[in-house]
Amino acid sequence: MANQPLYLDPALTDVANAWYNKQADFVANKIMPTVTVKKATFKIGQFDKSNLQMPANSLRTGAAETKSIGYNRSYVTADPLEEHSLKDWVYKDDYEQSDNPFDPESDTTENILQVMQVIDEKQMVDTLTSTSIVTNNTTLSGTSQWSDLDHSSPITDIKNAAASALWVDFNTMVLGRNDYLTLLTHPEIRDYLKWSGQGGVTHEQLLSVVGQFGIQQILIGRARGNTAPEGTDENIQQLWSNDVLFAYVTDTPGRKQINGGYKFQLENGREVTNQPINDPPMNEIIVRDYYNYQLLMPEAYYLVKSAFA
Repeated sequence: MANQPLYLDPALTDVANAWYNKQADFVANKIMPTVTVKKATFKIGQFDKSNLQMPANSLRTGAAETKSIGYNRSYVTADPLEEHSLKDWVYKDDYEQSDNPFDPESDTTENILQVMQVIDEKQMVDTLTSTSIVTNNTTLSGTSQWSDLDHSSPITDIKNAAASALWVDFNTMVLGRNDYLTLLTHPEIRDYLKWSGQGGVTHEQLLSVVGQFGIQQILIGRARGNTAPEGTDENIQQLWSNDVLFAYVTDTPGRKQINGGYKFQLENGREVTNQPINDPPMNEIIVRDYYNYQLLMPEAYYLVKSAFA
């Protein structure tokens, strides 16, 4: 038999599958905006509620003195910023043997940053879906859960959430991707839009329905993570699931602004180091950052626990 021609399959230089969350999938930094600080320890100014006091009147007549009022301001000591760091190694063989589309050093750094972001997202979920932390909450069960399309009333629950605002009107609704998709198909939502002349419910239309209660944006948590313990079979799950959070989120963190919390990050605090090691020959890549997510005002949130089964 004649020798057959030998073909070597070339590696594509611009295609490689990767299980990566997109930046838009994460919502932690949207719920708690980033505020840059110059030092790892700092204080946060706050005013009291004296501006809400109501004297009997503000009248002054004749030789009477003007009534006096006052207000108090103070500092709250913030939690010290903490170092967050992870590392990985790139071995000599990785540098020498890896071909396009792989870039061992860049890929390793991006992977570390992605894992750190997944950790932060999960911690945000655990914090803001805890009824012991967000005490302004309600828990749904059985036919009241929004996944029961025939009996539940998400409009009523959203209205109740808006009415429960203790200080500021909620302008943000946060829920997981799968729950969002379920809500788009809910008969009560579709009934509100039955005269729109369209088939399915769009994001903008859903926002128009909840917008009547002050909601200006819907954040959809799409990030996924492997929730299985290390060394066991993987279990990839949505990090945001079942619960719905209502929040007031400021678009301009600053003086006399309200927000439930912030991500305080050290100015120029993030660094990536690349340290050669000789035995075995490799480079140790470490990503460090200094920040904290700090909850300041739980009253800025309302939690619908177990909104979906």
